[in-house]
Amino acid sequence: MMCYCFLTCDQSRALKKREVELKANLVMTKDLVVCSPDQTVAEVIDLLRGKSFRGLPVVDENNKIMGAVNLLGLISKFVPEYIITGDLKSISYAPDMGVLRKQYTATLDQKVSVIMDRDPTIVQETESLLSVTATLITYDRFEYAFVADKQNVLLGLIAASHILRCLSTFVS
Repeated sequence: MMCYCFLTCDQSRALKKREVELKANLVMTKDLVVCSPDQTVAEVIDLLRGKSFRGLPVVDENNKIMGAVNLLGLISKFVPEYIITGDLKSISYAPDMGVLRKQYTATLDQKVSVIMDRDPTIVQETESLLSVTATLITYDRFEYAFVADKQNVLLGLIAASHILRCLSTFVS
């Protein structure tokens, strides 16, 4: 029998028999790469590129979740506000790469704490897979949620792909 999610083979068999309820702590990825709020944007961009990640949790020295950094969030810092807000009637008249390059360069030395998303999607380790799925759909900002304990200490991450992989257990 092939095992799915991050479950042991025994857990996977019990799941197929509907003997165990899937909780976030059984599905999450535990081995995470994180960044610090004191790191620079340049360091985080290098880390994201080097690992081919789309985002990272931002944690303090006690592994408590402080925020998140993701690719779209970073890119949004390089686009002038007048374009994002729609104040410019036609984007075709906007200055092109020079503006992006200038904003990008100005952002590189900033600390992650300045640009991070301070309200990432967080679920508790004891939440059901259904609850986690509903949270991801409802808040629709990312394709992942951080898993934390009651003190908001990072324990892992659940991505939409993990949920699909687990659901495939029921049909295989």
